[in-house]
Amino acid sequence: MLAIKGFNEKHRSIAAVMTFLTLLLVAVLSALFSIAIFVCSLFGKNASTGKRIAGIVMAGVLLCIAILAAQRLTSPATMGSGSETAVDSDSLDQAKELEASEQVQEVIDTVAAGSTEQQAGTDQSIDLDQQISADQSADTEQQISTEVVEDQQTTSATTNTTAESATTTAPRKSWDTSDIELDKLMEAYPEMIGWVYFEDGHISYPIMHTTDNEKYSKLDYMGNEAPTGAIFLDYRSAADFSDANSIVYGHNMKDGTMFGSLREYRKDPAYYNDHQYFQIITPTKAYRYLIFEYMDVPETYVLYDYVAEAALEFVKDAEPVRIKSYMDSEIPVTGDSKVVTLSTCTKKDDLQFVVLGVLVEESDH
Repeated sequence: MLAIKGFNEKHRSIAAVMTFLTLLLVAVLSALFSIAIFVCSLFGKNASTGKRIAGIVMAGVLLCIAILAAQRLTSPATMGSGSETAVDSDSLDQAKELEASEQVQEVIDTVAAGSTEQQAGTDQSIDLDQQISADQSADTEQQISTEVVEDQQTTSATTNTTAESATTTAPRKSWDTSDIELDKLMEAYPEMIGWVYFEDGHISYPIMHTTDNEKYSKLDYMGNEAPTGAIFLDYRSAADFSDANSIVYGHNMKDGTMFGSLREYRKDPAYYNDHQYFQIITPTKAYRYLIFEYMDVPETYVLYDYVAEAALEFVKDAEPVRIKSYMDSEIPVTGDSKVVTLSTCTKKDDLQFVVLGVLVEESDH
């Protein structure tokens, strides 16, 4: 834009000069022809031939003088001031362009510096971002997620300021993508025993455990009445998930919270391809489970009897149970396996939807 502006200004000044000179030349020529006509008129028909020739010669001389004068006026020497003006205008345009380029470069440098600082800030906080699991619960679940985040921030700050401690910490398992600090939460809520976590974050909740299977079907983890209830472990199962089959319950909410997203396995068989694993996190261990079957079963189905010591019968021969599964899985379950059954309600009052995972990895937490 600066270059175009300079070009217009330069040619505008030249056009003005040329217009003035053209008008001047026309005026001079008109005057000369008028003089020539006047001179010629002095020699009428009665004038001698010699006088007529003299008048014509005089007009020709005046015309030549006019042409020479016009050429002199339009010569480079006469146009010197205009050229100097054009040169000065070009220099001014170049100076403006240079100044604009310097300003643009300065802005680019500033943005680049800001991007570097922002990237540095992002690098410092990336560990914390990875620690925060997706919260899809109602308002009561949002409160517990806030507490977890605050605990994670405190732990992260302590780790960063203690380099020696960081170097001695055991490396994390690649699959253990959560970092739930349970200590403070379990102090505040004594019936909390762990955390259930799907690795894509669509399920991430505390697990409660009490003396019956009714309390947390109606109360949230804080003991308040809530339609969402809470995620809880069957009262007959061991709190450390050491049983051969541990049953965990949660409501099937329409908005997908709690265990509502489990129905996606039944709706779309391809959903399993990207959602094969979930984790159970306790104060001392992190367990990773591979889903090997999911199905609709009656509330009185034999699977709900496979708890405590009776769970050993299930893992010794899981085929009678697996026959109802929607997926044809060849994932092995043996007498030494540890299974977690996730159970939720369905639109039919007499049916439950269950997702079963077998323990494939574990690490200290």
